[in-house]
Parts: sequence; structure tokens; C-alpha cells
Amino acid sequence: MSLAFPSRSRRPRRTWAMVLTLLLALTMAAPGAMGEERITIWGTPPKEKPHFTKAAEGFPPLPLPVVPMRRSEKKRPPAPPKLIANLSDFSFRGWQGSPGSVDTLLANAKRDLDIWYGWEQLSIAQVQRKHEAGVDHRTPILYLCAYYPLELTEAQRQALVSYVLSGGTLLINCCGQDAAYASARAELGKMFPNYLLRRLPIEHPLYHSYFDMQTVRYPAPAAAAVFDEAPAAEGEPRIQAIELGTRAAVILSYEDLACGWNQWNNPTVKRVSPADSTKLGVNIVTYVTAEQRLAKFLAETREVAGPTVRPRQQLSIVQLMHQGNWNPNPSGLPLLLKEVAGNTSIAVKFDATTLPLRDATLFDHPLLYMTGTYDPALGRDEAAILHRHLQSGGTLIADAAAGRRDFDEGFRKLCAAMYPDHPLTPLPPDHPLFKAFAPITSAKVNHEPDAVQPRIEAVVVEGRAVVLYSPLGLGDGWAHQFSVYARCYETKDALILGQNMVVFAMQ
Repeated sequence: MSLAFPSRSRRPRRTWAMVLTLLLALTMAAPGAMGEERITIWGTPPKEKPHFTKAAEGFPPLPLPVVPMRRSEKKRPPAPPKLIANLSDFSFRGWQGSPGSVDTLLANAKRDLDIWYGWEQLSIAQVQRKHEAGVDHRTPILYLCAYYPLELTEAQRQALVSYVLSGGTLLINCCGQDAAYASARAELGKMFPNYLLRRLPIEHPLYHSYFDMQTVRYPAPAAAAVFDEAPAAEGEPRIQAIELGTRAAVILSYEDLACGWNQWNNPTVKRVSPADSTKLGVNIVTYVTAEQRLAKFLAETREVAGPTVRPRQQLSIVQLMHQGNWNPNPSGLPLLLKEVAGNTSIAVKFDATTLPLRDATLFDHPLLYMTGTYDPALGRDEAAILHRHLQSGGTLIADAAAGRRDFDEGFRKLCAAMYPDHPLTPLPPDHPLFKAFAPITSAKVNHEPDAVQPRIEAVVVEGRAVVLYSPLGLGDGWAHQFSVYARCYETKDALILGQNMVVFAMQ
């Protein structure tokens, strides 16, 4: 094939462009190997093969240089919820805490509980800044491994107090160090002056929330490294706590737990054995997570108001103050009085009245209420005042908050001391108390599958019940929210029993 080129005088630029275009077309249209398709620039491009797109994939393309993830690639799993914040970076020591032990503890919890929790590193300065900004930290547990003595500022104390009162749990491990333990107790005394740091009794739910722990092993400290299991003495666990309501809101261990979480027999410190430290740690995780709903409930302030004008003199029930955690359910009694006012003709005074037994105005109030989680531990003079009040026509209504054994045993001793010849005796099912307001023949108990006959005990003197007592919690149900570990009547039946007791006492 020959080409006739035009002369230079006849539109050279356009002609050369046409020739080059033709040559390019011939080159790209040349046949290739057998079976290959011809590629041409002529005509419109072929349409894309049809494909289907899911709704979740209908996002605009990612900007470069990001490479989209292939469908065959495994996606990163979502991060687990954070359960523990490891407190560190204290300015007085620059100490970094014990992050490895926290990680191991949560790995053990994942193995035993089949629940995946995460953790974070947090400085006390961050907690303080959040508090000053009006926001409390939300991680359920603040963990402090106090190997050195604590030296907190007042601003840091206030931040930690606000965190605990808003529903958080402060966990302090003193690593078996005497100075750290003494400083921790002193700091907690400044932060919570109206609450006692107590050793938890063996029946406390923290020791039974997952593993049932009656004893633990305490290896003896040694001067050199111990590669085999060290000789150990057995004894009850010695965890201490400050309780808000029935919740252990501050948990403290003098003996070291962190080394045990890491499965290390640190020979130089007083500690709990690795196996028992792990069990205690898993129990703490279980207990705190189970009590989160109650913690949030107790963190809210509730006001109960009644009518300002009533046709008759208002009834006032005095809640007695004592040394056995006397107010575990702050909302309980006011909410019971609200039911009494709404369902009966009794005029009720809703102002909270709490008095110690030595108060001179105590005898102005015929109806008293006592509850708690620990032994009331009344002194001889206080017990004598209470006895004189009851002998003068007063009545005492009482219950063991959350069904705690420590209060139950202490209250029975108190009644035996006041009335040695009139023991607490269960009322029969047909007693008038069980129908004084509304008839009740059975009641539901928290976590019990079947309803039971309600149990109310009484001290009866000359035909009059001067003490009415429930060994199962009533105030828990009155408050409409209670610990998952509470041995108590559920709300509906607790309110009926409470109203029956008030009406019966007023007859």
C-alpha cells in the first residue's frame, strides 16, 4: 500500500495529524496471538459487566493512598469495653503502676468468664482534669497498685471521691508494703470520713461471686527467689472495703495480688498465692460488673415529697443511726412512706428523720426503724435507751439489709440483751400482721424460683409486739433497686409487708 503525501503548500499540519492517527489505528488493530481479542480505539468502550453491591458497601471510594480492604481479608474485631483503668504517673514517684498484671488478670477473666474486657493506662492528673471539667471517669474500676506510700493532693482526693460516688469502684493493692497500706488507710479516711473501712466477712458476695472462696494461701516471705511453690499458711481472705449502700465501692488488699495475677512468687513481699490471687481477681471483676446497675442507681439523688396539708397529725418514722452501716438503702424508707401515704389514711411526714439513740428528741417519735449490713454494735447505754423507749410504748421495725448475716447475728444479740425472757419468735401465717393492710400469704425472694411464706419475727411483751424484724431485706425492695446478691423480698411483696408492719404497729 502506498501513500501519496500532499505538498507543503496544502494544509500540512492537518494532513500530518491524519496520517499519524491512521498509523496508530493500524498498529493497535494488528492481530496478535491466536485467540486474543483485537483492541481498538474506535467506537465507545464496552459496558462494564453487571455486578451487585450490598448496602453496606455503597460508600464513596477512599482517598489515596488508602488501600481498600479486600473482602477475603479478615476485618479487625471491635475493641472490647474497658473495665479497668490502671492509675499511674503519680508526680511524687513517677511510678508506672502494674500494667502487665492488669492485662493478665483480664486474660484470666476472659478464660474463666468467657467475657472479653479491655483496660487503659490513666494518670491521676487525667482523672482530676475530668472532674474539674464536670465529667467523671466512666471506666468501672480504677486500679491503684500502691507499692509506695500515697501522697495525694486535696484536688486528687476530691476527683477520686466523685468517681466513687458516681458509681465507680476504686481498687487498691498495697503489695504487702506496710507504709503503702498505712498511707492508703489514711487517704481513705480523708476521702470518706463518714464511712468505715472494714474487713469483709467471709459470707460477703465478693468471695463467692464466681469462685467459692473460704480460705486462701499466704506464702511466707523469703530472702531469695523461690522457684518452687513457697510454703504457705491458709486463712480467710482479708479484703477490706468501704461500702456505699450494700455495694463495696472501695476495695483494698494489704497482701499483694498483682504478682499472683502474673503467676510470680515474689519472695520479698507479703502476698496471696498465685492461684488464689487469680481467683480473687476474677471474683472482683465478676462482683463489680454485676453491681453496676445498683451503683448507677445509688449515684442518683431522689426526692420524695408528700402533700403539705393533711387532716391529721403526721406520722414520723425515725431511722436509727449506729455503727453497722445504718443507711444502706437511702431511698428505701422514703419510698415506703410514699406508699403508706398513697394507700392508707395515715398522714405521713416525708422529711427524713435520722437520729442517734442518745438524741434527746428520740422519745417524741413512737415508731423507730433500724437496718444495716453489719452488727449495730450498740453500747450498753444505747441499748438501755432503746429498751426504755420500747417499754414506754414505742415499736421498732428492723430488717437485715440484703439479708446480711453479720447484721442478723448482731441484732439477735441486741434483742436477747434487752429481752432475755422474750426471744425473737416467727409470727404464724395467720397472724393479724399479714393482713393489717393487704393480705399476703406468699412472697417472692430475689433469685428464689418459688414464692415462700413471708417470715416476720417479733419480740412480744405482755401481748404487744415491741420489735418486728425481717431477717431478709425489706429496704432493698422498698428502694425499687437492689444488689444482685441481696437476699431480700422483691419490690411488690416488700412494700406490702412494710405497709402491713407500719399499719399493725399503729393499731
